[in-house]
Amino acid sequence: MNVLLTAVGRRSYLVRYFQQALGGTGVTVVTNTALDAPAMSIADHAVVVPPSFHAEYPEAIGALCRQFDIRLLCSCHDLDVFALAPHREHLRESGVIAMLPDAEWARLCLDKFECGERIKAAGFAVPWASASLEATRAALARGEVRFPLVVKARLGFGSLALHRCHNLEQLGWFHQSSLAELEDAVGNRFLPLPLDERVLIQQCVQGPEHRVIVVNDLEGEYAAHFVAEVNAMRAGESDRATTMARDALGDLPGRFSRLTRHLGVWGLDVLLDADQPMIIDVNPRFTGDYPFQHLAGANVPAALIAWAQGVQPERAWLEPAVGVTGYKDLVPTRWPPPPVDAGADA
Repeated sequence: MNVLLTAVGRRSYLVRYFQQALGGTGVTVVTNTALDAPAMSIADHAVVVPPSFHAEYPEAIGALCRQFDIRLLCSCHDLDVFALAPHREHLRESGVIAMLPDAEWARLCLDKFECGERIKAAGFAVPWASASLEATRAALARGEVRFPLVVKARLGFGSLALHRCHNLEQLGWFHQSSLAELEDAVGNRFLPLPLDERVLIQQCVQGPEHRVIVVNDLEGEYAAHFVAEVNAMRAGESDRATTMARDALGDLPGRFSRLTRHLGVWGLDVLLDADQPMIIDVNPRFTGDYPFQHLAGANVPAALIAWAQGVQPERAWLEPAVGVTGYKDLVPTRWPPPPVDAGADA
């Protein structure tokens, strides 16, 4: 039972979680565009691959699946998900269960504006949003939306081009600033948009921030969900969070599972507006919030491996404790590792 984690980057913890779940019954293989990505140093096999926007990238991943007899594939980055999603069924035919959405959901999850429109049409609450500066000005004049507003990348991650504005002057200035920041953004290589449509303007919701992890089995059936309240952020990711009761957001996670019928793990960013949960982002992959649930007792890697082997996971793996607070530590690490001294144990 061998597992491939693509675009692994800094997610060393996720590699360790899979290694522990495998318990020596299989190997972890990871990919990235650079060998010195932190998670590349701890996997059983680390392979440098072309950037995911290159035409040969899907075949490079397919070749690795054949070389290492991969059974389960998980992508760790939104752009990587978008590049691999059209090949999900081909991977399945070759014996690889890929924790990827279909191509349409991969596109929607990358495009924050279109995703908001899609889930709003399905009955979920989302903040008011527009991809047009002029339409936003008109909506402000009609009283349909109010300041403060958030300006950010429409194809974004990691708080790319994110600004908060409180008046018309700031709105115009930050909109132009964001456009300049996004002129050469890598997302343009994946989903080209007209220059004046690359910025998303959204109603700022200032209530408590929650992260929801929705877990489906590998047939797309609901299995579990976890909720955490964000206590602190760093570089666009949750840096400190506390696990919450699973009924904290009502039936929202179950309804979302039935809408997407996704495979494995997806993450939702949810803000409360006068106790109304509003979805502000959808991530079709393991998110940076999962470690807080793992610290509280969840073990989704073990559950995925069990499903891939045709057995039911232990229920405890999908029932983390409530009220557990976790934080992400910084661990200075030497690269490359120092050479092993053959006489050190003599």
